[in-house]
Amino acid sequence: MFSKDKCINTSRYIKLVSIFGFIIILSALTIITNSHSPNVYAFSIYNMYPWYFWALIVMAIFIGQMILIYNAISKYETNTWLIGFLMIIVSNLILLLMPIIRGYFIHGREDALTHIGYMVDIENTHSIGFNSYPMLHILGFTLKSFSGLSYNDITMFLPLLYSLFYIFSWYILGKYIFKNKRDLFIMLSFSSILLLGSKNVMLSPNGQAILFVPFFLYVFFKSRLPKKAVPYSILLILLSFFIIFSHPLVTILLTVTILLSDFTMYLNRNKNSEFKIKKSTNLLFIMICSFLIWSSYLHILAYSLENIISTLIFSDGGGSEFGRYQTSLSSVDVSFLKIFGLILNLYGPYIILSILSAACIIYMLTFWKKDNIEVNYYHKLSILGWAFLVIFSLLLFLFNDQFGFIRVYSYSIFFSIILISFSISMFLRRSSDKNNSNLKVLVIFSILILITSLSTYSLFLSPNILKIDQQTPESEFSAMKTFYKVKENYPVLERGTVNYRIYNVVYGVSAAKKNDVVYGNQVIKHFGYNNNSSLSDSYNKSYLLVSYVGRNQDQKLLPNFENRWNFNYSDFVHLDNDVGVTKFYSDKFSDIYIIKP
Repeated sequence: MFSKDKCINTSRYIKLVSIFGFIIILSALTIITNSHSPNVYAFSIYNMYPWYFWALIVMAIFIGQMILIYNAISKYETNTWLIGFLMIIVSNLILLLMPIIRGYFIHGREDALTHIGYMVDIENTHSIGFNSYPMLHILGFTLKSFSGLSYNDITMFLPLLYSLFYIFSWYILGKYIFKNKRDLFIMLSFSSILLLGSKNVMLSPNGQAILFVPFFLYVFFKSRLPKKAVPYSILLILLSFFIIFSHPLVTILLTVTILLSDFTMYLNRNKNSEFKIKKSTNLLFIMICSFLIWSSYLHILAYSLENIISTLIFSDGGGSEFGRYQTSLSSVDVSFLKIFGLILNLYGPYIILSILSAACIIYMLTFWKKDNIEVNYYHKLSILGWAFLVIFSLLLFLFNDQFGFIRVYSYSIFFSIILISFSISMFLRRSSDKNNSNLKVLVIFSILILITSLSTYSLFLSPNILKIDQQTPESEFSAMKTFYKVKENYPVLERGTVNYRIYNVVYGVSAAKKNDVVYGNQVIKHFGYNNNSSLSDSYNKSYLLVSYVGRNQDQKLLPNFENRWNFNYSDFVHLDNDVGVTKFYSDKFSDIYIIKP
């Protein structure tokens, strides 16, 4: 696509663009260095820096992607792709480090705190107890023992390490499955985006297990070859146990992938070059038996399948995730554009990848015979895997409300990336017309910057996706620890606190179960002041825990829907003046009351 006499000039342009990209990264780092905003809780980390900071990060990633695409379409091989890849890695590293840069005490307000509690249990009891997915917790405890890091720091460093490993795993996977090095560069421009949202930045067994999938696939494909497969087969068995003990859903999805792989091999049985790939019978037997012995998770998925079938036959879909969203939207007056914007914020990268994957399949079917396109084993597997997961996720969304469809749907991106990379490579090679080629590249650039922007702005939970930032401040820990020391045997009411989760961190999950410390009861809306003059008219003697999050959550998440607020600011003013309620602890984040009828 580039003539020989322009090769030297083009290389110079790439170097200039690379310099510009790193200047952008330095500018973003300068903004961080010069930021003097205090380390306080904010509902959105995106509000802690000016909008152009995030735009600079997106631009730096996009410039790296441009360099990768250039190397994919150039007739001349250069090493400038390494500069682009490095630029993306550095930009992603800045994003992954944001909780640490902001000085978070812990990045996680819900499940992440309980996972720390499981690590505390292992430290206290030297056993995993009834932990269904202990691998992450064992790893966290081991890191603490050998590194001296606190569990708080581990909650932020582990996702970072897994995310970087995920990106490099894509590189070795792509290097193996793509015969043409240029196809690898196309794949890297997509796979190096932080597409998994909070799974990339927050501690969770599901998140960390799914980030391990590209490496598992690489070892799996290498172990299927007839030559030099023994070391990879041994490593694959070890990885299988690692995944089984990491998270059951990822185990199920990988098992499905292996079954689809064997089915794809069966379809290609007449292809001499691919018939030599070995079957996975032994591996499947080991994984399925080990999973059934270890995990009690299968009944949840079985229940979801039963629910889908019964809903298809007997119901109108009201008891589904789709029905729940439909009911919520019908109860508020909101424009179509706002609904579209919310959907784009929530699922934008997944939707774009799915549309692009569907377009790639249509393109392949259209020009397969016409242009004699070779569809190899990996391309076919990616098509089958993507189609299966999208259809199954859609069924979960439409006919089930017990098992979140996005947990299955997010796995489809692995097949999407492989499918899209193969197809775009064919798409770019198909036409030699310069104008058409330039237009195709512009289309790819537009898709990349759109996906990169949406994934960056949905990486951290924020009101943009109807969630709150997951920081747990140190002051909240101090408040809860003080509360545990003085607490008597009275019920606990909550508004915006994570009492049960913090108890897990301080004493461990097993201690919480032993002492019957469970989810706190949420206090009644508006503290019952619509019907009573005092909160003590509604409750017997109880504790009430209120946090900064609880005071401001509705206003931040639903600023334009005051009629949907469970609490107004005036309710908290009334609470502070309620004669039946006494505040006995207060700091900048938490307030603790006792209700005395």
